[in-house]
Amino acid sequence: MRKAPFVAAILFASSIASADDLSSRIGRYEMEAHTIGSNLPPPNQPSAASGHRLVDAEVEYSLGDYDTAALKLFDLAKTPGGDTETATYYLAQSLLQKGDRGAARTYFQQIVRGNAAGSKYYEPALERLLEIAIDSNEPLDSPETQQLVGALNSAQRVPSIPYVLGKYAFAKGDYDAAQQQFDQVPKGSDYELQAEYYNGTVAVAKKDLARATEVFSELIAKRPRTANDRRVIELAQLALGRIYYEREDASKSIDSYLLVDRHSDLFPDALYEVAWVYVKSKQFDKALRALELLERSDPNTTKSATTRILEGNLRIRKAQMIRNSQIEGTFNPNEPGDIAGEYDKANQLFTETHDQYQPAYVALTQMVDGHLDPASFIDQIAGHSTHVFQLAAPIPEVAAQYLREEPGVKRFVSVEDDIADIRDDIKQTERAITRIAAAIAAKDHSGLYPELASRRARIAVIENDLVRMRDQLADSQVALISSSADLAQLTATRKQLSQQYAGLGDPQQAFAERENAAIQGFDKIDDDAIAVASAIDSAQAIAVALRKYANEANPPLADDQKKTLQTQLDDAAREAQAIEDELASVHDEVVLGKDLASIGDDQLASARELRRHVREAQDAEQHALDGFTAASRDRGESDRLVALSDRAWRLAVSLDDTDHSIAASVEQGVGQMQTELGGDEAELADLKKELAADEAEARELGGVQLAASFKAVQAKLYDIVVRTDVGSVDVAWSQKEDSDDDLKRLNLARARELKQLKDEFHDILDEHVAKPGPKKAANEPEMPKPTDADTAKPEDRIKPAGNQKPGNAQPTVKPGEGKTPKKGGGK
Repeated sequence: MRKAPFVAAILFASSIASADDLSSRIGRYEMEAHTIGSNLPPPNQPSAASGHRLVDAEVEYSLGDYDTAALKLFDLAKTPGGDTETATYYLAQSLLQKGDRGAARTYFQQIVRGNAAGSKYYEPALERLLEIAIDSNEPLDSPETQQLVGALNSAQRVPSIPYVLGKYAFAKGDYDAAQQQFDQVPKGSDYELQAEYYNGTVAVAKKDLARATEVFSELIAKRPRTANDRRVIELAQLALGRIYYEREDASKSIDSYLLVDRHSDLFPDALYEVAWVYVKSKQFDKALRALELLERSDPNTTKSATTRILEGNLRIRKAQMIRNSQIEGTFNPNEPGDIAGEYDKANQLFTETHDQYQPAYVALTQMVDGHLDPASFIDQIAGHSTHVFQLAAPIPEVAAQYLREEPGVKRFVSVEDDIADIRDDIKQTERAITRIAAAIAAKDHSGLYPELASRRARIAVIENDLVRMRDQLADSQVALISSSADLAQLTATRKQLSQQYAGLGDPQQAFAERENAAIQGFDKIDDDAIAVASAIDSAQAIAVALRKYANEANPPLADDQKKTLQTQLDDAAREAQAIEDELASVHDEVVLGKDLASIGDDQLASARELRRHVREAQDAEQHALDGFTAASRDRGESDRLVALSDRAWRLAVSLDDTDHSIAASVEQGVGQMQTELGGDEAELADLKKELAADEAEARELGGVQLAASFKAVQAKLYDIVVRTDVGSVDVAWSQKEDSDDDLKRLNLARARELKQLKDEFHDILDEHVAKPGPKKAANEPEMPKPTDADTAKPEDRIKPAGNQKPGNAQPTVKPGEGKTPKKGGGK
């Protein structure tokens, strides 16, 4: 009995501590609820970061990302405001840097037509328009161009204006006027080095190479301040090398070329030209080293074939020089070089180059002869193949590379690039519209606006904790009173709903787990799709190899075998294209699934609805408990609990109001999106029709241009193939000439040695020479006299040494025989 008061005291103290903790937590939530409910961001409004789009676009432009800059500036240039002119100018500049002169001209003209007094973009726009006219090879005496020139002459004389006017005079061929304009460019300005370079070019055009040498020499001695200055100096170094070459000063020409930095994009041109200088000065080893370095530094250049052919010819000349030095006795064995090795290298170069360019020549010949449709290769030439698996064997990349170098094809590829960009933008817009439409069609829109969704999620977390706090306060109040039947029913209902809600755990956390699981599942599908795409890539490589084998097999395939193979490959290609289209559709569905997974789901909506029922039950019970305060066993504690319950109720109402406001704002934004979406869909349909018409026209013109370019490139490839064949013949002929020369020299050496032997043994040979007999008639044939061997009997002939009988050999002539007898008959 003594312990009861002590336990009651402990429970009372615990109740007070719990109430203090609840009061502190409710206080923190009240302040947070006020923050959440204030300054709600309206939906469908640009975020604060969007106000910096112009600055971001300018940064992208300065970094050289002209595509991104143009994309960001396009909307700003159409939106009236203080930044419209700036956005229009940088949009035009971005398009000009991309090579789209036509679109850039349109926006520069907008600036010129809307010129306001003191506009800082008016004069730069005039300059760009005149430069576009010059670069586009337009008639320079047209009224439009003359109007631009007049406007620039009357404009404020900033450094760029005389520079542009000088370019205009140079393009017209008025070199004196051009030089006068370039001389007016102030020293120290950004255009100083460019103007000096043009002064050197003017001197070259006027055939004054001495003056040009002086100008370019002074220019390369200057210190660059910008990347543009550095490039001008490198161009001057190339120009100086060419001038010295024309002036027959090989050493200075070589020095000028070698000044070009190896990291510059002009370094391959410098190597190629310096190799020819070495060739002209007969420094074949240095020329070969320059060509080898060029091949390594720029292996994909269209000069590669010419470089290899030149290298092969130099190998032949080097072999001939080594041979001559060996013959003359001046060959240094310490120097690298081998006659047979040089011929082998030359023959290998000619053979490999022939094998590389022959298939391209054959393919273009088939197109020129009308066997293949040039329009079917537009995507490959422009680099925009829509499918990995092609229905036809592609043009060899060698031919495609030469085709891209043709001026007409370059313009066509530029147009195709623009069309491809527009096509991609339209596809992205279609995907965005599909995703937005799917999000609008979803039942739960709570996750559509991330900033509002984060506030609503925080409200749910607070309300989840508030449910438990109100349950705790209600249980404490019930413990201090004698409950009635109605109150007991309300309490039981509240406890039942609270227990059901507690069984859900944390709804927001459960939703996050479901979202992550869904995203992981979609990622797995995406990985599988990538694996299928990789398999199609491998099949494409095999198909290309098979098509090449069918066309180039040696010996050729039978017609029926070739036709069967082509049919099977075409069927496989069509099936692969269908798979590619399905994979693209799967990818779009995966992206859409990830979007919907993050918006919300039915379980989260059910948890929100159950929490609302719990809160209503708690409100009903609290209203009933307020009437039992007077009958409480601890009136002070009950009053305190009632006050806390009232604060909790007000907090719940405030959070509920904020949640409803956010939900209403979201639905309003969804309605606005739905309205705008309808207009965007109609505008997109019009753009697709316009794009289809432009694309069809571009492809038709591109096919005509490709057909014309095929003939030009075919001639170039034919020239390469013939030159490689001639090179191989040249190697064989040089080797034959060397062999013939060796044979001649051997015959001459043999003749000299025979003559020397005859001279040395002249006396001996003269003793055995028969004296001349009496003269014979001119027509009388000389009959050979019979020898002893012809008239002797067989037994009288001298037997071979091997057939003689052994024994002492007897002298053929005895001593004393053959002497002339003395007179008088004496012995």
